[in-house]
Amino acid sequence: MKAFSDFLSEKREVAIHTLASYLRLYIQEQFQPFWQEHYEELLGVYRQAGDAAYGVFGRKFFGPLQEQFARAGFTLEPEFPGSLSSSMEHWGPPEERERCMWSVVRRGDKTLGTLVLRLLHDHTTFRLPAAPIILTLEETEREAIIDALSHASTRLQGARFVTEPKDNAVWEYSVEIGLADYLRFDANSPQLSEGMLDYALRQWGRHGWELVNVLPYQGQMIAFFRRPVA
Repeated sequence: MKAFSDFLSEKREVAIHTLASYLRLYIQEQFQPFWQEHYEELLGVYRQAGDAAYGVFGRKFFGPLQEQFARAGFTLEPEFPGSLSSSMEHWGPPEERERCMWSVVRRGDKTLGTLVLRLLHDHTTFRLPAAPIILTLEETEREAIIDALSHASTRLQGARFVTEPKDNAVWEYSVEIGLADYLRFDANSPQLSEGMLDYALRQWGRHGWELVNVLPYQGQMIAFFRRPVA
């Protein structure tokens, strides 16, 4: 793959979207070969440490880019793809849980914006349902980043948008606290806003989950799902 320095030399202007474009190309070219090569190793980590294996994946997969970014004069705080303290995870069923991790990007004394890694991952086994997704934000302060990511329309930019559970006396239950994010209307993306709740519920429905109740709590919408135990 083309080195980051060569990629930069072809750009007239360097902005946060420049890094995002390179990361997307990197994922497109490298994710599948990396996953196939390192799956057994990462599976071993998962068997020993559980979901921490996804953090190991992120650091191992994106690690080779850190030196290239530094040589080009970029500072990412924290190092991409971020850390648990610079992340949120409120959305999706256990089989397709969504975590957003962020790094604020600076070059010299100029702050360019924030890179966000949107990672869909499985909490029931070791699996990534999709390749990592890269987003950009203008916001660079923690509270502003959290507020931006709390809008589903922000997280679903570029996303491409079903199983009836069988009657069964034994159920398992799960909870999501981020469902209200999908109800926030975004005047900049009215067409996307109309389909966001359907997208969220279909995401659960694909794995057999049924919405059974919704309760407001401390400004959030707590959604309760169930599905029959296999």
